[in-house]
Amino acid sequence: MSGHNRAIKETVVADLTKQLSSVQAAVVTHCTGVTVEKMTELREKLRKGNSQIKVIKNTIATRAIEGTELDVLKDHFKGPTALAYTSDDPVAMAKLIMTFAEQNESFSIKAGVLNGDLLDETKVKSLASTPSREVLLARLAGSLQAPYAGLVYSLSGILRKLVYALDAVRRKKEEEQGS
Repeated sequence: MSGHNRAIKETVVADLTKQLSSVQAAVVTHCTGVTVEKMTELREKLRKGNSQIKVIKNTIATRAIEGTELDVLKDHFKGPTALAYTSDDPVAMAKLIMTFAEQNESFSIKAGVLNGDLLDETKVKSLASTPSREVLLARLAGSLQAPYAGLVYSLSGILRKLVYALDAVRRKKEEEQGS
């Protein structure tokens, strides 16, 4: 029977390794005392942002992350842990995890990883405070547009002054002809 369990565990490790191989960012959390309903809510919110969270046995997790960019997290799988991960938007995932941790005292962040670099709790918080991708893209677009908008405004100002000057000349000629 133990051979059967070992085969199941090896399959679970292989599947998890496959899922985690393309992960851009992950956060290891301490999740003792969090209700099933609250974890389900968190899972749904993360899923909407193309992220996932799994409560995994530590030995299975450490075996699954070997050889991936998440390997730097292996020392943080102690006690009741959950692994949140994403291949899409690390900032959105970090924001959701931070918000959940602030609302639930029994849920805390142990460490994270972003593109293979280990992040402590403080760095995960700073990642969560980073503006979202959409906001950064909007700021970039505004920055790229600003010089052109300034040029257009300047040129239109010159044209406006020319029109005012021509209008003043027209009025003056009308006054001279009328007198």
